[in-house]
Amino acid sequence: MVIMTYGTADFYAEQFGDIIADIQYDDPRITENVIEGFYRAIDSWLEYHEAQAKEYAAVRERVRKALSV
Repeated sequence: MVIMTYGTADFYAEQFGDIIADIQYDDPRITENVIEGFYRAIDSWLEYHEAQAKEYAAVRERVRKALSV
């Protein structure tokens, strides 16, 4: 077993390879689901980071108000 180092191109090639291996020429629904899953993952992470950014802004504002006494 080869251990891939996290963050390297080889690591991500292995990860993507596992997903690509699921694609079946005789079942195009799987291909569509792989693509849709990718879109959903991006959307989910984007929503998370947008919410995080809003929370950081709210905390920054509270700190600025507290320190401007």
